[in-house]
Amino acid sequence: MKGNNNMTTVNSKIQDRALMPEFTIDTVITDSGKEIPGIKRMYDIAFAIKDSLMQWGGPGIGKSQAVQQWNQEKVEEYENRIKAGEKIKPWNPNVCDVRLSMKEPVDMVGVPIPSKDENGNTTTVWATPSIWPKDDGKYEGGVIHLDEMNQGQAAILNAAFQLIQDRALGEYKVPDGYIIIGSSNTSAYNSTVTDFSVPLSNRFSHFNIKADFDSWLNYRMNNHGNLDVMQFLKTQGMDMLFDRKQMEAKVGSLSDAMYTDIVVTPRSWEVIEKLLSLPEGSKATGGFTMDEKQRYATGRLGLTLASRLFTFIKDKAKYQDWHEILVDGKDFRDENSEQFWAVQMACMMAINNEKDDATCRKYVLNLLNATRKLKSAPYKIINVTALTRSKRLQGAFNVFNPMKDAADMIKLATMSLKS
Repeated sequence: MKGNNNMTTVNSKIQDRALMPEFTIDTVITDSGKEIPGIKRMYDIAFAIKDSLMQWGGPGIGKSQAVQQWNQEKVEEYENRIKAGEKIKPWNPNVCDVRLSMKEPVDMVGVPIPSKDENGNTTTVWATPSIWPKDDGKYEGGVIHLDEMNQGQAAILNAAFQLIQDRALGEYKVPDGYIIIGSSNTSAYNSTVTDFSVPLSNRFSHFNIKADFDSWLNYRMNNHGNLDVMQFLKTQGMDMLFDRKQMEAKVGSLSDAMYTDIVVTPRSWEVIEKLLSLPEGSKATGGFTMDEKQRYATGRLGLTLASRLFTFIKDKAKYQDWHEILVDGKDFRDENSEQFWAVQMACMMAINNEKDDATCRKYVLNLLNATRKLKSAPYKIINVTALTRSKRLQGAFNVFNPMKDAADMIKLATMSLKS
């Protein structure tokens, strides 16, 4: 069994490496009319859920430009919102662009300088480097871009870890409303890199970026690109935008050069919870599509696990709705393990989140009635145990009194423990 589990893990990693999505800079519309979100749409999601984002890719494909472009789009967005009468501050037009390969620890943290405390005693404080955006209330938000991250020395990466984890570095605190974006080439493109520690890597959602002609052309057409260059590439060979063969001759397979070393932890699932709580919709309506959310989830879970999660979400209609049991007073429809756990957890979530005592008591009594009709004794014990452990119900005897409302199943659970 252990060998099979290991094989499954290996196969998943191989599949992730082969099929991990690569992002264009801008959203691309296919010939069939389907929108494939680009990396700038992932910035929108990261900003909405207050996540930090790490983008990987080869040199010269537009990682840094993507950050600058998105920042300018935010400047224009906030200008329009202000003109429309919204009471907000402008967006910072200047990206705080920090190239870690060229920094020393003192450049990140600052230098200690002598000072006096309130009693006149000499002490030291850290003078904040001028590179960091100030929390002076001037801007609603902005971007901190940590470029060439894996080319920074270990001490620099430790400082970056503190900046991302605590949104602070020494005496400095990152202003509210700022997103942190990291950029790097993978080790295939540069042998002199410092590998990310697992804790640092786990603070980011990771995305691979690729060169794409349509995305590039759209940007150049709208930003005063040279017509001769655009016409030449469009008519003579779009593949000349990025010489894949020559690059692979130097670094090997570009699929192998992708970043796929994603480690899933409880923190990953906290990010996914925030992701799934985002409103449904489009960029125009202030929401996000399920496809956009799924593509973002790959940056935290990898391709295989993200696909499984969103397949489950899309297939939820096959599970019994908790309203049938708690509101309508119906029985459990199926005692299949998957079906039971799906509806049982939904029922307990509804009970835990219901603030009205009378409604909550109705839910509890209906769940107990449905539980009594279950054939499976272990399922009965699971349900009554969940009710007794519910923080919402503890001490709320007007909502749930275990010895009066569920004495029979409490006895069943006790007997089960003794046996």
